[in-house]
Amino acid sequence: MPTPLVLDLLRHGRAEPAGPAGDGGRPLTPGGRSVLERLGVRLEREGTRHDRVFASPLVRAAESAAVLLGASPDHAPVETLEALAFASSPADALAALRGLGVSSGHVLLVGHQPLLGLLALLLTGAEVAFAPGSLLRVECPRGLLPGTGRVLLALDPGPGA
Repeated sequence: MPTPLVLDLLRHGRAEPAGPAGDGGRPLTPGGRSVLERLGVRLEREGTRHDRVFASPLVRAAESAAVLLGASPDHAPVETLEALAFASSPADALAALRGLGVSSGHVLLVGHQPLLGLLALLLTGAEVAFAPGSLLRVECPRGLLPGTGRVLLALDPGPGA
Protein backbone atom coordinates (compact mmCIF):
# COMPACT_ATOMS: atom_id res chain seq x y z
CA MET A 1 0.00 0.00 0.00
CA PRO A 2 1.47 3.42 -0.93
CA THR A 3 2.32 5.90 1.79
CA PRO A 4 -0.32 8.57 2.27
CA LEU A 5 0.46 12.05 1.05
CA VAL A 6 1.50 14.55 3.72
CA LEU A 7 2.14 18.17 2.75
CA ASP A 8 4.13 20.61 4.85
CA LEU A 9 3.07 24.10 3.74
CA LEU A 10 5.72 26.64 4.78
CA ARG A 11 5.41 30.37 4.29
CA HIS A 12 8.80 31.89 3.62
CA GLY A 13 10.53 33.65 6.49
CA ARG A 14 10.39 37.38 7.09
CA ALA A 15 12.12 39.15 4.17
CA GLU A 16 13.88 42.45 3.61
CA PRO A 17 12.00 45.27 1.86
CA ALA A 18 12.21 45.31 -1.93
CA GLY A 19 15.47 46.72 -3.24
CA PRO A 20 16.98 47.15 -6.70
CA ALA A 21 16.23 43.49 -7.54
CA GLY A 22 12.51 44.11 -6.95
CA ASP A 23 10.07 42.01 -4.94
CA GLY A 24 11.29 38.71 -6.38
CA GLY A 25 14.84 39.35 -5.18
CA ARG A 26 14.04 40.04 -1.51
CA PRO A 27 16.33 38.00 0.80
CA LEU A 28 15.43 36.89 4.32
CA THR A 29 16.11 39.14 7.27
CA PRO A 30 18.46 37.80 9.97
CA GLY A 31 15.38 37.25 12.17
CA GLY A 32 13.62 35.39 9.35
CA ARG A 33 16.63 33.11 8.95
CA SER A 34 16.77 32.49 12.70
CA VAL A 35 13.11 31.43 12.89
CA LEU A 36 13.61 28.95 10.05
CA GLU A 37 16.84 27.60 11.54
CA ARG A 38 15.01 26.85 14.81
CA LEU A 39 12.12 25.25 12.94
CA GLY A 40 14.56 23.13 10.92
CA VAL A 41 16.25 21.90 14.10
CA ARG A 42 12.86 21.02 15.58
CA LEU A 43 11.77 19.09 12.49
CA GLU A 44 15.11 17.27 12.34
CA ARG A 45 14.85 16.36 16.04
CA GLU A 46 11.34 15.00 15.42
CA GLY A 47 12.61 12.88 12.53
CA THR A 48 10.86 14.74 9.72
CA ARG A 49 12.11 13.65 6.28
CA HIS A 50 10.73 15.21 3.11
CA ASP A 51 10.67 13.00 0.03
CA ARG A 52 10.37 16.04 -2.21
CA VAL A 53 10.81 19.77 -1.66
CA PHE A 54 9.33 22.48 -3.86
CA ALA A 55 9.86 26.23 -3.51
CA SER A 56 8.53 29.27 -5.29
CA PRO A 57 11.07 30.85 -7.66
CA LEU A 58 11.27 34.00 -5.51
CA VAL A 59 14.54 34.39 -3.58
CA ARG A 60 12.94 34.48 -0.14
CA ALA A 61 11.16 31.13 -0.70
CA ALA A 62 14.20 29.31 -2.09
CA GLU A 63 16.34 30.74 0.72
CA SER A 64 13.72 29.68 3.30
CA ALA A 65 13.79 26.11 2.01
CA ALA A 66 17.59 26.03 2.14
CA VAL A 67 17.72 27.43 5.69
CA LEU A 68 15.01 25.09 6.99
CA LEU A 69 16.71 22.06 5.46
CA GLY A 70 20.16 23.11 6.66
CA ALA A 71 19.63 21.11 9.87
CA SER A 72 19.12 17.91 7.89
CA PRO A 73 22.28 16.54 6.28
CA ASP A 74 20.48 14.21 3.87
CA HIS A 75 17.54 16.30 2.68
CA ALA A 76 15.87 16.07 -0.73
CA PRO A 77 16.98 18.63 -3.31
CA VAL A 78 14.92 21.81 -3.59
CA GLU A 79 12.95 21.95 -6.85
CA THR A 80 11.66 25.28 -8.14
CA LEU A 81 7.93 25.28 -8.83
CA GLU A 82 6.51 28.31 -10.65
CA ALA A 83 3.01 27.39 -9.47
CA LEU A 84 4.02 28.32 -5.90
CA ALA A 85 4.60 31.96 -6.79
CA PHE A 86 2.12 34.28 -5.10
CA ALA A 87 0.27 35.07 -8.35
CA SER A 88 -0.77 31.43 -8.83
CA SER A 89 -4.06 29.89 -7.80
CA PRO A 90 -4.51 26.84 -5.55
CA ALA A 91 -5.88 24.94 -8.55
CA ASP A 92 -2.70 25.80 -10.53
CA ALA A 93 -0.53 24.55 -7.66
CA LEU A 94 -2.45 21.26 -7.35
CA ALA A 95 -2.35 20.71 -11.11
CA ALA A 96 1.41 21.33 -11.18
CA LEU A 97 1.98 18.89 -8.30
CA ARG A 98 -0.15 16.24 -9.99
CA GLY A 99 1.80 16.80 -13.20
CA LEU A 100 5.03 16.11 -11.28
CA GLY A 101 3.64 12.83 -9.95
CA VAL A 102 3.11 13.99 -6.37
CA SER A 103 0.66 11.47 -4.94
CA SER A 104 2.27 10.01 -1.81
CA GLY A 105 5.09 10.59 0.66
CA HIS A 106 6.05 13.66 2.67
CA VAL A 107 6.34 16.82 0.57
CA LEU A 108 7.47 20.33 1.58
CA LEU A 109 5.97 23.30 -0.28
CA VAL A 110 7.55 26.70 0.38
CA GLY A 111 5.57 29.66 -0.87
CA HIS A 112 3.65 32.84 -0.14
CA GLN A 113 0.42 34.30 1.06
CA PRO A 114 -2.35 34.33 0.04
CA LEU A 115 -1.64 31.17 -2.02
CA LEU A 116 -0.74 28.92 0.93
CA GLY A 117 -3.80 29.97 2.92
CA LEU A 118 -6.04 29.37 -0.06
CA LEU A 119 -4.39 26.00 -0.73
CA ALA A 120 -4.94 24.95 2.91
CA LEU A 121 -8.57 26.09 2.67
CA LEU A 122 -9.10 24.15 -0.55
CA LEU A 123 -7.54 20.95 0.82
CA THR A 124 -8.97 21.01 4.36
CA GLY A 125 -11.85 23.46 4.45
CA ALA A 126 -10.06 25.26 7.31
CA GLU A 127 -8.95 28.87 7.21
CA VAL A 128 -5.36 29.21 8.38
CA ALA A 129 -3.30 32.32 9.09
CA PHE A 130 0.22 32.05 7.68
CA ALA A 131 2.63 34.45 9.35
CA PRO A 132 6.14 34.46 7.87
CA GLY A 133 7.89 31.25 8.98
CA SER A 134 4.63 29.38 9.73
CA LEU A 135 4.26 25.71 8.86
CA LEU A 136 1.05 23.73 8.40
CA ARG A 137 1.15 19.94 8.00
CA VAL A 138 -1.78 18.51 6.06
CA GLU A 139 -2.49 14.81 5.63
CA CYS A 140 -4.12 14.05 2.28
CA PRO A 141 -5.19 10.38 2.52
CA ARG A 142 -6.97 10.54 -0.85
CA GLY A 143 -4.25 12.54 -2.59
CA LEU A 144 -4.63 16.09 -3.83
CA LEU A 145 -8.42 16.11 -3.71
CA PRO A 146 -10.12 19.28 -2.44
CA GLY A 147 -11.84 18.94 0.93
CA THR A 148 -10.23 15.63 1.88
CA GLY A 149 -7.19 16.80 3.85
CA ARG A 150 -6.85 17.24 7.58
CA VAL A 151 -4.51 19.42 9.58
CA LEU A 152 -1.99 17.40 11.60
CA LEU A 153 0.22 20.22 12.87
CA ALA A 154 0.29 24.01 12.87
CA LEU A 155 3.46 25.86 13.90
CA ASP A 156 3.48 29.63 14.17
CA PRO A 157 6.75 31.39 15.02
CA GLY A 158 4.94 33.89 17.22
CA PRO A 159 4.68 37.68 17.24
CA GLY A 160 7.58 39.65 15.84
CA ALA A 161 9.28 36.59 14.33
